[in-house]
Formats: sequence, structure tokens, C-alpha cells
Amino acid sequence: MSELRELYQEVILDHGKTPRNFGKPEGATCQSNGHNPLCGDTVTVYLRLRD
Repeated sequence: MSELRELYQEVILDHGKTPRNFGKPEGATCQSNGHNPLCGDTVTVYLRLRD
């Protein structure tokens, strides 16, 4: 396995074991929701926009 692929696998496993950066951040002004019907995954992305 290439070093890059091995590193990518480690990152995926780590995020699966210890999820982080979830929930609505303070000060978010926009949000968008997505759903993958093939696997059932959902994602919500929050943004804070300023002038």
C-alpha cells in the first residue's frame, strides 16, 4: 500500500473512532444539508458570512 493511501486510511479510522467538529458552531449564519441515498450518509455544513 502506498504511503499516502496508508496515511489516508489512518485518518479515516481515527475520525471514525473519535469524531469531532460536529454540531452547529456559534455564530453560524448559513447552513446546507446533504444526503447520500446510496449509503444513507447525511452531512450539514455551517458557514458564517460577514460583509
